[in-house]
Amino acid sequence: MMFISSFFIASTGYAGSSVDTEKFCKTQITKLTVYTKNDFELISKSCDSESNPFIENTLVSKNQKMFLNKYSMDGGDNPQKLAAVSVYKKKNSEPILITLHTQKWCCYPSPQGTVYSVDLYKIKKINNNIKIDSITNILGENSSGLDGVSDEYLSFKFKDIASIKKWLEKNYK
Repeated sequence: MMFISSFFIASTGYAGSSVDTEKFCKTQITKLTVYTKNDFELISKSCDSESNPFIENTLVSKNQKMFLNKYSMDGGDNPQKLAAVSVYKKKNSEPILITLHTQKWCCYPSPQGTVYSVDLYKIKKINNNIKIDSITNILGENSSGLDGVSDEYLSFKFKDIASIKKWLEKNYK
């Protein structure tokens, strides 16, 4: 049986956001339920520096802070955005944290559309300590891709949390 616990982040607003005026960064905090209600937070810091905008994500539990990932502007016209975050839970399995990032690309001769990047992390609880392991590799070539036009039309498989969870339900043991 699959339990669904999803949080979608609107591109125009930030839940619990603040602005770091020295670095032009916004911090977005998303509460997550991994073992008990709201026991984790995903802290996403989005910095709009002129030279290389980036987004950095950290997972925080009561007594631990764990770096997850960092995306910089990888070409394209717009910086990366955290589009969604969720926890996938399956009976008798360790929870999996899912992050979905997007980046808009525009205008010929560059690719045109949205680049999606999926990250998966297995969350392990060992003697009151939390350990996270990236398991993104289980998606193979489907961990990132363009949904748009680059010489030909390309359609990316995982554009939302529901499609990722459906794949995990069917393929992850």
